[in-house]
Amino acid sequence: MRNLVVAALLLWLASPALAQDEAARRPALRKDGPWFGVTLPPKASTAPAVKVGSRPVRPASFDAAPEFAAASIKADVETIVGFARAAAMKKEIGGGQMWGRISGFPSSAATVEWAVDQFRKAGIADVKTQAITQDEKSSLWLPMSWKVTLLGDPSFGAGSNDIVLESALPVGPSNIPNGTMTAPLVYVGAASPAVLQHIDVKGKIAVQLIVPQGHMLFERGAVDSRSEELMKRGAVAVFNLVRLPGNELSRDFSDCGNPCFNIGGRDGLFLESILDRAAQAGVQLRARLDLQAQTYRGLKATNGVATIRGTSDDVIVLNAHVDGWFDGAGDNGDGLAVLIALARHFAKPANKPLRTIAFVASAGHHTPGINGPRSFVAANPELAKKAVMFINIEHVAQRNFSPARSTSADGYREAVADSGEAPIAVGVTNNSPYLQELIDAGPARFGVNFISERSTFQSGETGGWAGVNVAKVSVMQAPPLYHTTGEVLDVISAPGLERVARFLAFFVSAADKAPRERINP
Repeated sequence: MRNLVVAALLLWLASPALAQDEAARRPALRKDGPWFGVTLPPKASTAPAVKVGSRPVRPASFDAAPEFAAASIKADVETIVGFARAAAMKKEIGGGQMWGRISGFPSSAATVEWAVDQFRKAGIADVKTQAITQDEKSSLWLPMSWKVTLLGDPSFGAGSNDIVLESALPVGPSNIPNGTMTAPLVYVGAASPAVLQHIDVKGKIAVQLIVPQGHMLFERGAVDSRSEELMKRGAVAVFNLVRLPGNELSRDFSDCGNPCFNIGGRDGLFLESILDRAAQAGVQLRARLDLQAQTYRGLKATNGVATIRGTSDDVIVLNAHVDGWFDGAGDNGDGLAVLIALARHFAKPANKPLRTIAFVASAGHHTPGINGPRSFVAANPELAKKAVMFINIEHVAQRNFSPARSTSADGYREAVADSGEAPIAVGVTNNSPYLQELIDAGPARFGVNFISERSTFQSGETGGWAGVNVAKVSVMQAPPLYHTTGEVLDVISAPGLERVARFLAFFVSAADKAPRERINP
């Protein structure tokens, strides 16, 4: 836990939202006009969450190796993102408001088929797909269609027509009887007990402020518990104003009240401002919520597995999950592209490993009851039994963001990409001194932006390997745009992809030659 807190603190220091003065972030006021004169929010995702200027990322300068060329790996990320975009165009989920590469749906299957094809083209002979069926106790909730509408009123100013908050996104397992409700709004700030004792939320939509400290993962517990308390106090719905760059849809949190919607950064600031103005004017805001959702059971997916046989009985397993919400360029398009690059590298005769290496393009990271790593272990007991190490590659090359002074017309402070990648945490579950020393060499040898403290953290993906008692290594960023529509191709660093791929090739090659007891002391 201490390591996670350190990682969260480092990411918090880079968070644009917390580095900005609150007053300067409020939308600009006009002298007159609708909605109390507050500048209306922009359409969702009409401008990028993070500005990416013309100055490039610092280059990766290494000896020539086509499989690790920055442009080549990024082209694979673009292909992977394309499977998500195709799912959106085909309206794979409902009317297409929700999209991604989702295990149990054609988008994930297509991504696995592509990965398997890349393994074969790399020259790996032992390549296969392995079926996974969602366990009977699990289900996947997905929103099919939805709308959050702020209801206009002449008391808000002439021309105050209804406004749709386009960044609104319901989180699971939200449900609205008969599909619609209308209720007044009440602002509860951080929804702490000291505040809630003074606020009546009965029959109202409670609007709470969420300021992610780098990564929404670290806010899940607090958001869920506060939302549940709001519902217990009689709220009919909860809005989470997620203070992030841009006006993105953000899919995180669950079981946080029924129904519960996340609201993007600019929409959230607009809503805060008009709630202030309404309170000063002695009038009340109301919203209409429309939602149709569906729960899926019995879904089927596949893992793609490629095995390069070594001369030793020992096995090293490399894993990257294929599924992702929205475009999913960073979660986990970049990790999957790096896995493919590593497969191409070790498939070359000159790089043939001593130990057997299994590459797993795994499904189910985001679909309850479909777990790629667990399914790999069950389907390949001979490989799992001989494994000396598992490596998970997940969110590894998103660019780092710095706060900027306001450059938007409405006074909103934007985030700007700098010349490097977001911090990367590398966890080694058994804290092997040898593996930690290899990781320590990463920043100097390859320029990877690893956090400065050694860690034993595990990602959610490594839970599927829980029954195998060997070193489990997770390589993972925790950037602010995780699980949002802002996680697009432009925020992926091509040199960062090459840096991580080359580091992992070094790491695997060194571990491949090391005695088993050094990996698992």
